[in-house]
Order: sequence, then structure tokens, then C-alpha cells
Amino acid sequence: MNMWDERYKTHDTVYGVQPNVFWASRMALLPAGSVCLPCDGEGRNGLWAAEQGWDVHAFDLSEVGVSKTQQLAQARGVELSVQVGNAMTMEFDRTFDVVGLVFAHMPSEMRAAFHRRAWSWVKPGGHLVAEGFHRDQLGLGSGGPKTLDMLFHEDTFVEDLTEVEDNAMLVWNARCEQVLDEGPFHQGPSVTCQVVLQKQA
Repeated sequence: MNMWDERYKTHDTVYGVQPNVFWASRMALLPAGSVCLPCDGEGRNGLWAAEQGWDVHAFDLSEVGVSKTQQLAQARGVELSVQVGNAMTMEFDRTFDVVGLVFAHMPSEMRAAFHRRAWSWVKPGGHLVAEGFHRDQLGLGSGGPKTLDMLFHEDTFVEDLTEVEDNAMLVWNARCEQVLDEGPFHQGPSVTCQVVLQKQA
């Protein structure tokens, strides 16, 4: 059993059942279409998007997380596609209007490749919407990786993509100090990076 299976198994909910606030606020500005959510854990963001009329395709490395997503979807009467998958090997035969990365942190040696994979799933004209912990989060007790190289800075996503792409338009990029209230593992003062990139047609 991997670390995420153990975490999701031993807690009723890890990051709560409500969607990430930044994610939901950005999605509310867009017409409902198709969305891909890698690393969606127990499904809080995918389930919310499905309830708003989005065609949701989510996956996570944790079998326990995916099972809990499926159970919640049935209980809430919503439909979405969710499966167990590794972000570094997952393949799709389609692209999406939105790809959402919500606290989807990778080791430094995998991060840029993961971001480029996620970007490849965005259709022309579509958006990448991301929030993750800033490097200034280190030392705070409200969640996130405990090593600096897994945290973000303001230019992380732009640098990871523009090294190989010239079709990314920066829509939003902010360092955000906020108080998180997302289940037992995201509680208290925090510092995050919030990014929206649009793929040019």
C-alpha cells in the first residue's frame, strides 16, 4: 500500500469534500466543457465540477482515493470518469478544455515533465488551472511537501512550459497568502502559487 492509500484509508476525508476555492472560482468563469484532473485524490474537485455540468475525467495513483471518489459520486448522484493512473504514464486519446492541477506536487526531477504532460492534454484555446504550495510555505504547518525542491515559485509553471512551448498565454499568476480550511491536512495560514495559462490556437 502506497503512502496515499494509507492516508486516504485512515481518514474519513483528507482534504475535505468542498472544492479548492481557487479552482472553483476560476472554473466558474468558464463555460462548462471537458476537464481533466490528475492527482484528484478523494475526488472533491472532480465531483464539484461534474455537479456544475462539466464532463470530468479524473485519475489518481491511489486505489483508495479513486474508490472513495466513486462512492461519493454514487451518493451524490453525479457522473464522472475516474480511474487509477500514474501521472507520468497516463495517456489520453483526446484533449480537454481545462486541465486542473490542485496541489499536484512532484519531485523536482519529475516536475517539468509532468507539467508538460498536463499541458499536452489541454486543447487549443483551453486552460491549465493550477494551485500549489509556494516555497514560502516551507515551515508552515498547514500542509504541503516538506522539501524545498517540491514547492513552487511564481515562475515555475511558465518556466517549465516555455522552455519547450511558445503557445502559452499567462492569464493569471499570483503568490497568495491565505488561510486554508480544506479537511484535516490543509488547515491554517499558507502561501500558495495560483496560475492560469491558456493554450493559443
